[in-house]
Amino acid sequence: MLNELLRLQQKNPKKVIGLMSGTSADGIDTCLVEISGNSINTKINILGFETYPYDAYTRTSILEACNPETGTVDKVCELNFHLGKLFAKAAKSIANKAHIPMKNIDLIGSHGQTIHHLPELHSTLQIGEPSVIAQETGVTTVADFRPRDMAAGGQGAPLVPYVDFILFRDREKGRALQNIGGIANVTFLPSNCSTNDILAFDTGPGNMLIDRITELITNNVSYFDEGGKLAAKGTVSNNLLTLLLKHPYLSKPPPKTTGREEFGVSFADSFYRDAKKIGIKDVDILTTITAFTAKTIADSYKRWILTKYPMSEIIISGGGSYNNTLTKFLAQYLELSVKVCSVNSFGIAPNAKEALSFAILANETISGNPNNVPSATGAKETVVMGKIVPGKSLYQHSLR
Repeated sequence: MLNELLRLQQKNPKKVIGLMSGTSADGIDTCLVEISGNSINTKINILGFETYPYDAYTRTSILEACNPETGTVDKVCELNFHLGKLFAKAAKSIANKAHIPMKNIDLIGSHGQTIHHLPELHSTLQIGEPSVIAQETGVTTVADFRPRDMAAGGQGAPLVPYVDFILFRDREKGRALQNIGGIANVTFLPSNCSTNDILAFDTGPGNMLIDRITELITNNVSYFDEGGKLAAKGTVSNNLLTLLLKHPYLSKPPPKTTGREEFGVSFADSFYRDAKKIGIKDVDILTTITAFTAKTIADSYKRWILTKYPMSEIIISGGGSYNNTLTKFLAQYLELSVKVCSVNSFGIAPNAKEALSFAILANETISGNPNNVPSATGAKETVVMGKIVPGKSLYQHSLR
């Protein structure tokens, strides 16, 4: 098997599938990419991208598993294998869409689905069993990236900065890569930087609070505010916004990471109840929480980045990049004359970036390259993240 791993390591280019399910738990982002080289010599050619939405049962099961009151061990155990099969199905579907047989796929990189993330306790849990993915697809699968960084003293997040460095570093421009998924996170790459110069952290909530408030005010008719159209109809309550901005996470210095444990359903429901008690209209509650997400991003730039570095560009990715009200607020609060653009202008669909990142991280794991960024996670050293589950070709060749 070691000889086969070496063969896979040396194959160039590789066809790799990246799989990602974020904190919004709305589906599996699936990216098929041809990767040449590794580390700073990595070159990519995206062959396909698709999001495969979860059915109502699966999404409800994920949200229940994430809730300490309903996430029983048996539910998490069953969901681990259920998601493994769905991830495998997504991998096979994207290959089929691209008319590429699974036997020609070299590698799968899967982030899995975060169920619980406790950075202060150096523990985290992502499910979507990689053994099931490898068995169902026959393809060597790299998964469970976060624990190794935590074992090295890090917070297990953010993990994408290493990929941001590979793809977006620039000799002359200081670039902020702002992802707005369920949680919002930024990677800042100073001009002509090395990996030691990278500054990256979770800025706070992304779409998670917006999505939950949308559910509440539409009686579960809508799970997200498409294009920010609902929030565009309301008015920001500055008093509520001021209270929201006192959340202790926001003044905490990097490296830092957060999740639904701080900005999840409980936070959103409590905020909604308090706002209703003082007579705030539903649409104004949504507008205010949208402004809150934008303000936390803008304030984090002013507090942790712009005091040290000049910034030339902000490149936005994730589902939040489609929320026009959110991006309008962000531009308003930033008060900067810098170029703000979508990652789409770099040939990467906004929702594809994280799935693409885990394809690249898997390639780094197979190549034996450390793929965490200690300045971002707080780890004591660089480590090779990801557990390798051999595909059928690896062990079948070993038996011959």
